[in-house]
Amino acid sequence: MYAIFTMRKLQLTQRINQLQYRLMELSQRLQDLSVYAGNVADGVISPGEFMSSPASIFGVNMNFFNNSVPKALFEASRSSQIYNANIMNMNAASGGQYGMAIDPSNPSSIYANQFFVFNAFFKQALDAAGKAEAAKVKRLETDITNQKLMIETQLKAAETELQKVEEQESKNIERTAPKYA
Repeated sequence: MYAIFTMRKLQLTQRINQLQYRLMELSQRLQDLSVYAGNVADGVISPGEFMSSPASIFGVNMNFFNNSVPKALFEASRSSQIYNANIMNMNAASGGQYGMAIDPSNPSSIYANQFFVFNAFFKQALDAAGKAEAAKVKRLETDITNQKLMIETQLKAAETELQKVEEQESKNIERTAPKYA
């Protein structure tokens, strides 16, 4: 009987160690995701953010950087072209009155702000990319938190069972111990 309790105790100890290790991994993953969420919040990952990031998120940092900036440039280019075409069409349709309404001293100034329009659309696209990535990270964090709760429940059950097995083992040892008068 003693061997059965000892075997079960070893199995439970191994299970508890595995669950604790998995909890530690998930906690580390949550910390790394938190750093990543901070990195992408503004839509751009700076060199300083790259260097201070944990090694485990280097790849996702690179992927985000390599994807977000070109997409934002494309979006800004496309949006600013559409915007500028609309401005030109409105000015042409109004016979130049639209340009006069914006700046009476220089009606052609509506074309001079193309750089600022492009930058505004670029920043807007970067912010959108950052928000989309932050939402993805939030979903991952929620999934990991749920996994942690499940593992914590399993860990508590294994620890409770281990305690009961140890108690039974102790009682069994007492009961089977030789009694000398």
